[in-house]
Amino acid sequence: MLYTLLLLLFPFYLMGTDTLLLQQDIEKDYAILQKNSRYIIDDNATTNPSFETVTADLQLLQLAASLDLAKANHTSKKAGNHEITSWIFPDGDIKALHQIESTINLDTVVTQRYLENRPPTQLHIKNNFTFRTYVIATKSNPIKLYYLTEAEQGLLKYKIENRQVQIGYSGKKEGLDDVLPRYEKEVEQLLQSIK
Repeated sequence: MLYTLLLLLFPFYLMGTDTLLLQQDIEKDYAILQKNSRYIIDDNATTNPSFETVTADLQLLQLAASLDLAKANHTSKKAGNHEITSWIFPDGDIKALHQIESTINLDTVVTQRYLENRPPTQLHIKNNFTFRTYVIATKSNPIKLYYLTEAEQGLLKYKIENRQVQIGYSGKKEGLDDVLPRYEKEVEQLLQSIK
């Protein structure tokens, strides 16, 4: 009986890793931004970005989260600590939707130098990061929409065509500045390989 039940539930367990998580990430990130007012928004399209402009953009990104994935061909693969799930659309302007989930364990020592006449100090940083990046590719633009979030920190960056918005938090997760540039380069390379 238990064996039969496990056989029936096993396919549903496997489906969990191939689920588009964009909607839940947008909701989580919106709640973080709404609750925490200690962040800076850098938007290359406006000199006066605000929570309201980000909210309007998140509503647009929710359209991507509601795409009918039943009409797409689905693939999953693992590359290092990145799980890449892609939905390829054979018809229409949208070519693909990619979800890249990455876990990075940081364990490093950073030397902090001061402007005053104080000796440098070493700081041991140990932290875990779970990033998710979403990319929508169209026939005319390989990165039409881009969305980057970290499980605990929240929304870090998004792009809508040529517009780019970054969120900088005053209460940054320790080690984020050390991990993020390298992570973004890795994702850029992954996206080049899955075009």
